[in-house]
Amino acid sequence: MDVKNAVVTRKSIRAFRPDPVPKKVIEEIMERALWAPSWGNTQPWNFTIVGGTTLEKIKEDSVELLQNDAPMQPEHEMPTEFNEVQTSRYRDLGEALFQALGIDRGDKEARKLHLVNMTRCFGAPCVAYLHLHQGFNPYALMDGGIILQTIALLALDQGLGTSILARTVRYPSVIRRHVPIPEDQVLVMGIAIGYPAEDHPASQFRSKRGKLEEFVRWAGTT
Repeated sequence: MDVKNAVVTRKSIRAFRPDPVPKKVIEEIMERALWAPSWGNTQPWNFTIVGGTTLEKIKEDSVELLQNDAPMQPEHEMPTEFNEVQTSRYRDLGEALFQALGIDRGDKEARKLHLVNMTRCFGAPCVAYLHLHQGFNPYALMDGGIILQTIALLALDQGLGTSILARTVRYPSVIRRHVPIPEDQVLVMGIAIGYPAEDHPASQFRSKRGKLEEFVRWAGTT
């Protein structure tokens, strides 16, 4: 796939088919993703890739905690505040998504079901959990974002969809109960991987992007 097309075609998938992704496909994606750049070539990332019944147990145990209103205890601090412009974009995304899904503003039950669906990783059959060594610096976190984007683009080339989901690591104790995450490492993010359910409204939804002049300034260029 052409790089330019991949960048503008990639989107967060919020409805996956249950079809498992062959391990060889995931291996190929990850082997190529390891060529992503990192600060001083430190390559700080570590991944645990989970699927099958193990992932289903993680999903269901997490949903149970969610439905029992258990407090989320992520190992890495999650953002809770944004500036006015970013807050507006965040709010607009939620409103546009719920509109695409046919969920009314006051339908609390449907919105809660959406959170349950998100906790189930939108039905993805595979999740790659990113974990970094304790005490990691901001550049390692930046590097983690770079490799996650690389994975997303490589997955697209394989006909797969992805969704980078902070909610996958909101209950880290559940993940650690089912898979051996090293104790000296911190769960930071998960990326859901699978085949998109193309006909689902959530898969057809596309978030908006700002214009170039909102983000880019020029100096000394012609």
